[in-house]
Amino acid sequence: MTTHFEGEAETPSGEPPQTDPRASSVSLEAVMADGSAAGVERASYENHAVFTSESTFAETGTISYDDGAGALEIATVSDGTLGPCAEPDVLHGAAVYRITGGGGRFAQATGLVTTNFLLWPATGRFEERQAAIVFVP
Repeated sequence: MTTHFEGEAETPSGEPPQTDPRASSVSLEAVMADGSAAGVERASYENHAVFTSESTFAETGTISYDDGAGALEIATVSDGTLGPCAEPDVLHGAAVYRITGGGGRFAQATGLVTTNFLLWPATGRFEERQAAIVFVP
């Protein structure tokens, strides 16, 4: 499953710094192992990120699909990274998440999700691309 998200996150605050990114899908492609369409059309997520250093973070959250028809619980495998990139005033980040649970059509799901994202810290806006391989019994 590949998903393009757009979202927003408040400036991290507290000690350690924390924020709660929220996003909705702009596009989503989901196929079964045999190449047939998986019938998933929309996604959104609500996560909680805790900065473990100036440029690393741990994150947990829930990705919801098709207005609640299914959900994946995720947690970073190890710290994600966030830092400067070639574009001025933009940060580039990446992380790998383990699927720790699921609900609805994704009950008992397992697998991994990878993400690459760009963050405009002045506004809190971000664009993200996720790729996931999800196993459902």
